[in-house]
Amino acid sequence: MHPIGILLILLFTLAGPVAAQAPNPAPPPPPEAPVIPDAKTLAANYELSSAIGDRKCPVTLDVKPAGPGFTLVYDKALCLPLFAFLNETVAWVPGIAGSIRFVNAARRTVSEFTEGVGGRYEALRESDGVYFLANLQFVDPGEAPQFADLLGEWNLLRPAGPPICAVSLTDQATGEDTFVMTVKPGCDQSVTRFGPVSWLLDRGDIIWFSAKGERLRFGRQQEGGWAKVPDTPRPLLLARP
Repeated sequence: MHPIGILLILLFTLAGPVAAQAPNPAPPPPPEAPVIPDAKTLAANYELSSAIGDRKCPVTLDVKPAGPGFTLVYDKALCLPLFAFLNETVAWVPGIAGSIRFVNAARRTVSEFTEGVGGRYEALRESDGVYFLANLQFVDPGEAPQFADLLGEWNLLRPAGPPICAVSLTDQATGEDTFVMTVKPGCDQSVTRFGPVSWLLDRGDIIWFSAKGERLRFGRQQEGGWAKVPDTPRPLLLARP
């Protein structure tokens, strides 16, 4: 056999085992799933405004289910003439990286507010403009309700009606990150059926809890009062005696 042929046979013979022993390359790591926050971390009272602030509307992101997402509470008579895209919006959902999405009935995004700084979110709508969504708890911390200011006596009432229940919010801890509240005798049956036993200040809102874990959320209004969020099916107000 020709010497060159012998040399090639030797080279292939020696290379074969080495190639057979070469480890397979490790598969690439799977892509990380996008982080979408829990709705409870975003639920709060907000202010929706235009870029220059000439149009403003108070809105509340609630965790109550609504069609394709969660309930968006606002005064339709006030807000719809100011922000036309709310006519398409039926709910809100948490988005990637902490954004807030307003969605239509098909869960398609009507406007997406991306998180900025200081509790502010910004949305750019093509052929429309820039809009802001500001968490009222963080935008003006000097006016945020303080725990100590909420202690003491409160009346629960319906709009334009007399008090239907008197309660007291205390600073006595229950051991479950909530505080004891007492209900005075003579309350309306709707209140006694709910049976509030504890309360909590959560992202600027007052939340009542029943023994069964049910809750009522009250958000502070622009004029300083407190109203149940959402206000359906029956509005309720909290006020000092």
